[in-house]
Amino acid sequence: MKYTLVNPYLTHQQIPPPHSYRYRQWVARGFQPNLNPISPDTELGTCIGQMGWVGMHAHAHDYLWASAGNMGVILSEPVDTNCLINYDDAPRYALPKAIIVKGLAGRHVLLTKSGSRLDMIAIEHPALNVTVIEVEPDGTHYRMRFGTQTQHEQNSESMPCVPTSEMFHYLLIFEQLEKNGFNALVHLQPKFLNLISRTEHGQPDRFYQFLKGYEPETPIIYDASGGIGFVQERVPGIPELSYESLRLFENETEPMRHILYWIGHGTFSRGNDLLEAYKHAEYFEAVARMAWEANQRQVSAEAYSEEIVNCILQEFNASRTQMDDESEQEDKLSIQLDVEREEQKPDNLYNYP
Repeated sequence: MKYTLVNPYLTHQQIPPPHSYRYRQWVARGFQPNLNPISPDTELGTCIGQMGWVGMHAHAHDYLWASAGNMGVILSEPVDTNCLINYDDAPRYALPKAIIVKGLAGRHVLLTKSGSRLDMIAIEHPALNVTVIEVEPDGTHYRMRFGTQTQHEQNSESMPCVPTSEMFHYLLIFEQLEKNGFNALVHLQPKFLNLISRTEHGQPDRFYQFLKGYEPETPIIYDASGGIGFVQERVPGIPELSYESLRLFENETEPMRHILYWIGHGTFSRGNDLLEAYKHAEYFEAVARMAWEANQRQVSAEAYSEEIVNCILQEFNASRTQMDDESEQEDKLSIQLDVEREEQKPDNLYNYP
């Protein structure tokens, strides 16, 4: 299967015939025929393409539990208003009282919609699975400006299109940590991580040790940033989960964590873009899958012991220190040679030959 970072519907619009069943379904799911198509060369178009690739890749490799999960990106560039529903006609919603994000006032955030399948983002029109919201100046309300019916089109009989129910997790973390590279967040419900969490290895004090015992790169990559942060099982859509996730991402000191694990629920990872955020979730799911399959098939190979892991870290840090020392020595030698050459130059102000 070939993967692409471009959603085909962004470059080849194939709108169903008006009044057809498929067209009515599109409109019910938030398609607006009067809006300009989104260019794949814009920031929004690129991010939608990345969402499509992540959903297809995770589904193709059996990482997802029933294609569940959601994604979000805070956009650094304003979206062309011709691609969005008019501000005054866009549906208006309130955030939970505990969530106030005045720092995002006027900003656009790309999110998957509630009930959307991640594996369908790449093959359906983007309006059917994603939305763009704009935060109001009060920091407690937002407008849906893409992928929804307008205020006048909504009625009691139709199911309203809404962003993912975990949207305010995204908004709080974007507001607080965007300056630290939290531009994109990916929440997946990976099968093998959730499966292992229900075994004897699921206790947080053993979980990370168990995973890094099967892949020596795990401690090298993640130990320096506090490993993986663990959030005890809670109802997913509550503000307390947002603040606990924020605290664990911040990790008290630099550097900040790359990934959290909501016990029994899934991973929540961050990055400068969606592909980087997804990389961390994919990595831990791949390690968990390898560990689970090794146990199930009774592979005669034991995981790395704590002693071996520490030895690996010591060797890695020693080699990195040696490389830094060698680089420093090379820099000193280069400076010394430059000085010697400068001293050997004749007293010629204009460097005539």
